[in-house]
Amino acid sequence: MANFVLILFCLAAGQFLRKISDFPKDGHKALNAYIIYVALPAVAFRYVPQIPWSTAVIWPFASQFAVFGIALVAVWIFAKIKPIDTATRGALLLTMGLSNTSFVGFPLVETWYGAEYIKIALLCDQGAFFVLSILGVGYATYYAEGHVSVRYLIRRILIFPPFIAFVGAIAVSGFSMPEWWSTLMEKLSAPLVPLALISVSLQISFKEPFSRWSELTTALVIKLIFAPAIIWMILTSFAALPEMYFKVTVFEAAMAPMVTSYVIASQFRLNSSLAGYIVGIGILVSLVTTAGWYVLMERYV
Repeated sequence: MANFVLILFCLAAGQFLRKISDFPKDGHKALNAYIIYVALPAVAFRYVPQIPWSTAVIWPFASQFAVFGIALVAVWIFAKIKPIDTATRGALLLTMGLSNTSFVGFPLVETWYGAEYIKIALLCDQGAFFVLSILGVGYATYYAEGHVSVRYLIRRILIFPPFIAFVGAIAVSGFSMPEWWSTLMEKLSAPLVPLALISVSLQISFKEPFSRWSELTTALVIKLIFAPAIIWMILTSFAALPEMYFKVTVFEAAMAPMVTSYVIASQFRLNSSLAGYIVGIGILVSLVTTAGWYVLMERYV
């Protein structure tokens, strides 16, 4: 219960800070810098060595590619039913296809399943990072400019601090680390949950005029309901996963759209207003829908 209250408190705190004149307008960037350069790498070094490496680890990673594939099909079908411009198609694809596996996912996994299962969520997050860096940025570039730079995509991956830390954590997994190292990683990663939630809230705004309700509703239904349901069916049909791997993988597939999808939509001049509303409302709605997925899986898995 305390973790759920923490989520609501941090989201409210972010909205409160938005209204304080002394708080920097781009204050979330400082929080994101700590999260990306310190907290997430610390999480990798804290939890990756605990992962029992087997074929089971492939599915959490691959599930995020499947979510993006579901979004691709959904956008294609939606565009057939209701013709939409390229900028709107790109915004829909990004918000439906990219899951908020860390900034919202980690706190919710910790709330419902416990901090020890963040190690599984971390695998989902690495999958989401690759989807973002390759498919997300690739399609955004294509929709905005009509071409894609492979060199740019590869460079994004290789210089991303959490990815570097993930690889480094795998490299040291076989070594016995001193006790102070574990304590240091625990302390550095501890602020991740509240800072991530406050950062998300700082970036949510509902001030712009909005009329794309059919697009918004479709995006949230696909992202929060259909995508995790299809991942559930895929895992049931093709993967003999341990129970917690199954649950956390489906749970992470049910996360709200990634905040970065709004950032990318803005950077590439896609429909950023639509993306912002889908992300903002999606995060709030996902607090309810992920609880529903938790109850379903506790009953039927």
